[in-house]
Amino acid sequence: MRSKSLRTSFLMAAIFIGGFGTGVITQPIWKLGVIRINQNEFGRLTFKCDQAMRNHLIAKQKVVKAPSDRSVRAVEAAEIGLLDCQDYDLKRKQLARWGLSESEISEMSLVAVEERANSLIDVVKIHEIRY
Repeated sequence: MRSKSLRTSFLMAAIFIGGFGTGVITQPIWKLGVIRINQNEFGRLTFKCDQAMRNHLIAKQKVVKAPSDRSVRAVEAAEIGLLDCQDYDLKRKQLARWGLSESEISEMSLVAVEERANSLIDVVKIHEIRY
């Protein structure tokens, strides 16, 4: 009777260790797959949002320097462009739901920026915030 109980205990322990090991091993593989599948689309959305924010900032600066009806309309037009940032934000949230951490999503953003830059100067321009 005791040996049957001992075998059951060993079997339960083996199942637990096997399940835990499988979870530990498959999580990085899962995340790598999610990143690879979504990198291109996420990169496109990152770039579009970055461009929209840059255009909006430039339009706002023009209003401050030389207020006019034309410059105000340019800001309003640039605000419509910010809708691209909503798509980007939705994609970030989707990636988080699929198990990626903020660090992994941020790394995807950096990869996207570097893919679209031709030189270090381009990378600096993309990250630069002008006042």
